[in-house]
Amino acid sequence: MLQSLLTDEFSKNVGRILTEGMLVEINSHPSPGLVSPFSKGSHRDMDYNTFLRSTATLSKYMPYFVQIGLKYDDDILKRIRKIGLLAEKDMFSVTSGVNTQKGLIFLCGLIGASVGRCRKLNLSIDRKNISNIIKDITKGIVERELNNIDVNKYLTNGERLYLRYGIEGIRGEVERGLPTVLEYGLPAFEEGLKIGLNLNDSSVHSLIHIMAEVEDTTVINRKGLKGLYLMKDHAKNAIYLGGMSTKQGRLYIEKMDKYFIRENISPGGAADLLAVTYIIYKLEKMENHDEI
Repeated sequence: MLQSLLTDEFSKNVGRILTEGMLVEINSHPSPGLVSPFSKGSHRDMDYNTFLRSTATLSKYMPYFVQIGLKYDDDILKRIRKIGLLAEKDMFSVTSGVNTQKGLIFLCGLIGASVGRCRKLNLSIDRKNISNIIKDITKGIVERELNNIDVNKYLTNGERLYLRYGIEGIRGEVERGLPTVLEYGLPAFEEGLKIGLNLNDSSVHSLIHIMAEVEDTTVINRKGLKGLYLMKDHAKNAIYLGGMSTKQGRLYIEKMDKYFIRENISPGGAADLLAVTYIIYKLEKMENHDEI
């Protein structure tokens, strides 16, 4: 399939931004419970180098997602998933079977294809159009994939949590056009930059706002709904203290990191949406010939 998608310079540039978003997320610190250059977070099976290997391997697939949006008008979700499965196989190969970025492969596939569609349809590459195209690509995904689960087959974590709690997870997020990113992640990231925070601190500032709102299935899978509420409560406390814009907020987030590691809370879903936040922000900058 990849041989039929000849990548052009536009696709390569968008692919680079998708990869950059993955790197910004993994480099952000302190990121409560998550892997960073200084911590394994709440994980025993992965570290910073695991993510670097994974990201390096996945980077080659990113331009192909863009090409799908440029070349095709139908079956876009199916085409994204075909490439996603190839990327996932390579990811597991270099991580010795550890799932570092499976959810992010799916999100990057959707964003890449949506940007390709924007270019094909002569639409501005901005958050509104990306959101609307992702809604269109994933329309009906919750009904098709979660409301008709065959309980006799092997269930993914997302399917199992939907059956138990009614949590729609990433499928619900994308079918609604990434509302957590548009309403919380991006405004917090841009607020951080506006008040003079650097890229890292703006990213953590955004992450905390995402954690306060997202139904993070990674957290629920490990710690149930109690763990989700703990994550949200701590994130809201950090926001109340000013997040990364105040000394008190920074100290609280550092304490959150230690607490999350101790309690085995890992907000992997929030981390994926932080990567998406940066990607969409940077894509808009690319469209306007601007730089961060």
